[in-house]
Amino acid sequence: MLGRYVLKEVLLPYGVGVFLFMALLTFDLLSSLSGVFLSRGAGAEAILLLVLYRLPWTLSLALPLGLVFAILVGLSRLIRHSELKAAYAAGVPPLALLKPLLLLSLLVALVNLYNLAEVRPRALEAYDRALARLLYGEGGLSGVLRRQVYALEGQGVYYAEEVVPEVGQNRLYGLRVVDEKGRIYSAKEGVWDKEGWQFLGYVLEEGKLKPFQGILPFPALFRPKESLGSKDPYDSSTLEELWQRARVEPAARFALHRRLADALGGFFLGFAAAALGLSLREAAWAFLGVVLLIFGYYVLWTLSAQLARYDVSPLLAHLPNGLYGLLALYLTWRLR
Repeated sequence: MLGRYVLKEVLLPYGVGVFLFMALLTFDLLSSLSGVFLSRGAGAEAILLLVLYRLPWTLSLALPLGLVFAILVGLSRLIRHSELKAAYAAGVPPLALLKPLLLLSLLVALVNLYNLAEVRPRALEAYDRALARLLYGEGGLSGVLRRQVYALEGQGVYYAEEVVPEVGQNRLYGLRVVDEKGRIYSAKEGVWDKEGWQFLGYVLEEGKLKPFQGILPFPALFRPKESLGSKDPYDSSTLEELWQRARVEPAARFALHRRLADALGGFFLGFAAAALGLSLREAAWAFLGVVLLIFGYYVLWTLSAQLARYDVSPLLAHLPNGLYGLLALYLTWRLR
């Protein structure tokens, strides 16, 4: 009963918090694109379409941030009316009130995981196409990637001057491959599909140049994309595509761990907020807690991204969650 009562106090501010964060992020998007809308004479339909395609991105941020806001605001009301004190005085252990909030945090994390894995990447890809039509006309962007290098552990190095996406495959131009035995393959063009790199060219083996026609196994097929909606070139790749790209692209490994860490962030933020809120005795501290938890997580999130530029372990993407998990466990231990 008490658990449902606590959830009832949290769910209403959670809806309000998610709405507020989404409204702020949407307003920021509209203000940043206002010059484009005016110069291109964009109508209400085109603007609304961009906002709708952008909603999963704003939702991926609003879900965990709104949870911190909702838990601490909801618990602050219980503190202000001395309901938590009365519950503790009646012998209700604080950990009994923590359990439903943890379940809510876990549910938010699972919903956000699906959003980050499938919905947001596809929506951002659609957003890129819509924005490209607005900026460049119906032709949009070419989607061509240039000078791509893929280093495969135990399989060598794959290089292509251009990678052009087509339906079900990618077209390769100016390709070079050095396999694990030191053989050098080259061709003017080829095809990259689910079986690997297929081409007609030459192979240099033991100092002799020989004709070659065949397939070199390659464990990934992804759609090259140019992203207008995000500074992260991997944002429009689904989780499955990102996992495959991480096998051949070192930079994609951090992006993969960052995607998973962002999904789990809702649970750790909710855990820390719940443990902090249940340990407070004054309602005023709850509002300060909202600011400190969100600001602290953002600082750690940014720090891990900066460290990734120096080829530090991609596992550092989990740094914010790890530290917030330790903080939550310490606060939970104090609740005993």
